[in-house]
Amino acid sequence: MPLFKELATVSTAAIRHIEQPADSVEPSLHTLATEVLTDFSKQNPLMLEQNTSIDEAIEIMNKTHVSMKLVIDRQETFRGLITLGDLLSARVIKGMEYGRLRRHELTVAQVMTPRSELQAIENRIFATATIGDVLATMKKYGVQHVLVVDSPRGSVRGLVSASDIARRMHVPIVISERANSFSDICRAVAV
Repeated sequence: MPLFKELATVSTAAIRHIEQPADSVEPSLHTLATEVLTDFSKQNPLMLEQNTSIDEAIEIMNKTHVSMKLVIDRQETFRGLITLGDLLSARVIKGMEYGRLRRHELTVAQVMTPRSELQAIENRIFATATIGDVLATMKKYGVQHVLVVDSPRGSVRGLVSASDIARRMHVPIVISERANSFSDICRAVAV
């Protein structure tokens, strides 16, 4: 006896409309940042074990079309963050020199940014922040991703990505230099 049944189908010849959310409003710099948060209480975080080889990490990121993953140890304790850029940068050469290792011997742990060097936004502050506030923070630190944490619980609550904001707002966002003013941020997201 088969486990699954074949479902009945209908013709789409008379179908003319595509349903869309009624509240589908394009976000702006003044929209609450919670609109662009990848909330880990609702969506599983993208994680990579720290002992993964850098070549395997590159392959995984390319196959899954992501440029950043949280790094965990075997007990799933948060250890840091790794980006595709890190895996393709001078960090690899530094890791090889420091550990006197060959490239294929390097692991994510030797190239990642450890949690002690990361900046995050506290969840209670993030709850009232705007997308513009988050972009200003990213610009200040020159980062493409910012973590949202719940310090009392000792946990990473979520993540905001500049590329996700750009996709949602339909504008290019460049985070490469420090912003000196809010108008710098507005220019960075202007079409």
